[in-house]
Amino acid sequence: MTHQIINAAFKKAERETEKDSINANAEFLSEYIFEKFRYSISVKSLTRYYKAESSPNQKVRNYLAQYLGYDNYETYIKWNSGTDKKKQEEKKNKLYFSKRVGIFLLILILIVATSGYIGYMNGKEECMIWKNDHYEKTNCTGISEEKVYNHFLHENFSKVDVSDSTTFFKNGNPLIWYDKSNNKLDFFTAPGIHPVNGKTLKPISEYMIEKYIRK
Repeated sequence: MTHQIINAAFKKAERETEKDSINANAEFLSEYIFEKFRYSISVKSLTRYYKAESSPNQKVRNYLAQYLGYDNYETYIKWNSGTDKKKQEEKKNKLYFSKRVGIFLLILILIVATSGYIGYMNGKEECMIWKNDHYEKTNCTGISEEKVYNHFLHENFSKVDVSDSTTFFKNGNPLIWYDKSNNKLDFFTAPGIHPVNGKTLKPISEYMIEKYIRK
């Protein structure tokens, strides 16, 4: 079970860092444990745990369990014994969340397609352009910065400043999306594409909030 929690922690770190390097994810976990719990553990030690060359002490196991969302290592064992009901429930919740995301994306695509079609059928050349922190509706002139007008983005998508008092989630769903480029974070009020660098925005996570906002 000890090696299982190590693997689980490294897999989660890989998703959050978007890197498949053992060393990079060990560095990420080392930094997380120090910042969250003020406990110093070397990258080398974490790498040895991952390779099953040695085992972490109880304190490190508890920290890894909390990183994975459990109260402590004993709780992790309880819910990951292989036959536990909560494990099955979590799988169902993940499947349910995936379906909801899929439905949301489908609705968003339909909104985009419908907006473009209506504008075309009505003979209206409507576009929008990014101005500082929001989209402004404009007549199409052909300049590269213009986008085909989209009602959802025009009404709901804007760049915002966040703080520890910002409401980041509602009913477990993110209300803020972000992009981190060149060590700079930009926050937005809806999913989509960064209007300047063209990168796909990511939903806010508790880790990003703790690491970069609630310092």
